[in-house]
Amino acid sequence: MSFFDFIHSLGISDFGFWGIVAFVVSVFIDWRPEFKWNPWRSLIKFLGSQFNSAIDTKLDTVRGEIKALDGKIDKVQTQLSDHITESEIKSLQDTRRYILEFCNSCMNDRKHTREQFRFVLKQCDSYESYIEKNNLKNGEITDAINEIRRLHAKCIQENSFLKEGELS
Repeated sequence: MSFFDFIHSLGISDFGFWGIVAFVVSVFIDWRPEFKWNPWRSLIKFLGSQFNSAIDTKLDTVRGEIKALDGKIDKVQTQLSDHITESEIKSLQDTRRYILEFCNSCMNDRKHTREQFRFVLKQCDSYESYIEKNNLKNGEITDAINEIRRLHAKCIQENSFLKEGELS
């Protein structure tokens, strides 16, 4: 009895025999370093790509949506940054105006309470801190701030703050 007769006696056809031979050979191909192709790995990769094609399409859609959202976020961040800068400038101008008005009222012999002086001195410190932190020039109101500090020191020395119930 030949080998092929033995295979036929097991009920395996020629097609089945060659299928088994191809399977065994393909398993051993992966173990040989000179062969770069593995049919099983290729088959599994193909089947995986077929199963995941819908997911890949959805993922591409999601990536596109994320990219669009990133663009919108960048635009909003730019607008927010611009708004913050405008707000800081407006606040700085308001502080500057308040300091100048307070100095003007002092120079027109209007008396102020200790609390009013404390508040405006905090405004002066805040203004100067912002100017220094942002490397800006403080030339516009340096004299006004110095005058407020001088008048505050004078009021402390003479105890001449506006008292409660007194009219300025």
